[in-house]
Amino acid sequence: RLAELARATPPMPAQTMAAIDEPAPVEVPVHVRGSHLKLEGAPVPRGFLSVLSHALPFPAVPAQGSGRLELAAWLTHPEHPLTARVMVNRVWQGHFGVGLVETASDFGFGGMRPTHPELLDWLAAEFVRSGWSVKHLHRLIVLSATYRQAGAMGGNPEPGNPDPRLVDAECRLLWRYPSRRLDAESIRDAMLATNGTLNLAMHGRGFDLFDKRGGLEGFKPVESHRGEGLRRLIYAHKVRREREAVFGAFDCPDAGQSTARRRESTTPIQALNLFNSTFTLEAAEALAQRVRSEAGDDVSRQVERAWRLTLSRAPDAGELEDCESLVRQYGLATLGRVLYNSNAFLFIP
Repeated sequence: RLAELARATPPMPAQTMAAIDEPAPVEVPVHVRGSHLKLEGAPVPRGFLSVLSHALPFPAVPAQGSGRLELAAWLTHPEHPLTARVMVNRVWQGHFGVGLVETASDFGFGGMRPTHPELLDWLAAEFVRSGWSVKHLHRLIVLSATYRQAGAMGGNPEPGNPDPRLVDAECRLLWRYPSRRLDAESIRDAMLATNGTLNLAMHGRGFDLFDKRGGLEGFKPVESHRGEGLRRLIYAHKVRREREAVFGAFDCPDAGQSTARRRESTTPIQALNLFNSTFTLEAAEALAQRVRSEAGDDVSRQVERAWRLTLSRAPDAGELEDCESLVRQYGLATLGRVLYNSNAFLFIP
């Protein structure tokens, strides 16, 4: 009877944590040496950091309010010198790998100076003018000539011009599109998308990367995924201090820490994971099955279809010959493993 009642009882309503104002705000005294037990210091009037209000004065905190509303209005004021620039810089970093200001969370004296300060100012002003529209900002960037440049190094410079590869090897001045590797989530999702098994279901409970969710240790990675486990990696339930079994090597964070910019490393374990893991073997086999169903039994057509699915182009004569030999000797799934490990698949050109 208790079990029946439990099943019939409606679930608890969704709960949300929220901050509320104290009925009578007070001035908090200084904590001597940072100890919450030592409140002998002088009371500090409630307010904002005056050192940051030189460019845009901060409004007074109401006597019976917390000041949070005033802080939000100050942060989003069109004349605020930082908010729009920081947001624009983060969006630029998402498209180019590095922001106009390399230190995305430090616009102060300890950070790097912008490579294109006038462009940063103009984008920030345009962002505010558009009503803080992030979609407008994305469209503005991706339709620009700078974003649509090729990533090739190019040949010899014109006579009289310096070689940009020597002047700006890191391409901070954006004389070409800076090539960069896909992030871990994009690599995994791209593999599933090209072999036709990506589950595009949205919302809801995340799928598991490990055999359990609770506890402090002893997490065993899930090696073979089906159904919900083939959703995009953004829907994965992560465990703090535990990296994803395959794509953790590609600098996929464990959700235990936040970072303004994800590092991009190159290690031998990346190639080992992406060539020998159970996930890759199953993804390559799924790609082989899709290619057979779409290209038939002709090896040449199979190779061309595999290239178009994974690299968005047809192989040239030499590549076609090598790949046909590989398929005849080791099978179509092996070609999939090779293509998934190629720089053309892993890097944005």
